[in-house]
Amino acid sequence: MAVQSAHMNQFEKARTLHNKGVDGDKNAVIKANEMLLKLREAEPDDALIEAYYGSTLVLLGRDAVKILDRADKAEEGLDVLNRAVSLDSNLKEIRLLRGNICLRLPESFFHSSETAIEDFTFLLDRYEENSSYLTQKQVREVLRNLSEAYQNAGKPDKAVAALQRLDKWERKKKS
Repeated sequence: MAVQSAHMNQFEKARTLHNKGVDGDKNAVIKANEMLLKLREAEPDDALIEAYYGSTLVLLGRDAVKILDRADKAEEGLDVLNRAVSLDSNLKEIRLLRGNICLRLPESFFHSSETAIEDFTFLLDRYEENSSYLTQKQVREVLRNLSEAYQNAGKPDKAVAALQRLDKWERKKKS
């Protein structure tokens, strides 16, 4: 029990560093990656640790100087994120992480927009079943991101439909 508590404490620290890294702190990314690597070794089947570890790999790729290092880290991170989804495909936080990462990677190189569409659609489907599944801010973000993912995937009609869905949802919330 004490080991589990220590792992949770370390994970929370790593998640905080990860989030600083998302905001541009390169040193935080390195520290988060190191912490998550150790946690991953201790808890190899923890889907959330796996997802954040994968995300830090993508962030390391973002921050890499050499173009091949960028691509290799991003690919490795996507593989780890896909494993995290296979470990727990229903965890909202993992789907948000992977969807947001896939949306931001260059489509011409990574072809990850379809994965982003899959994740954002999954999240919206769960929201349709249970309106407390996503916050209002998350619903807006997911619908905007879904539209962008459709646009990136070369599906402009579906992109427009997602924006219309957002507009309809926002009008409904105001009434």
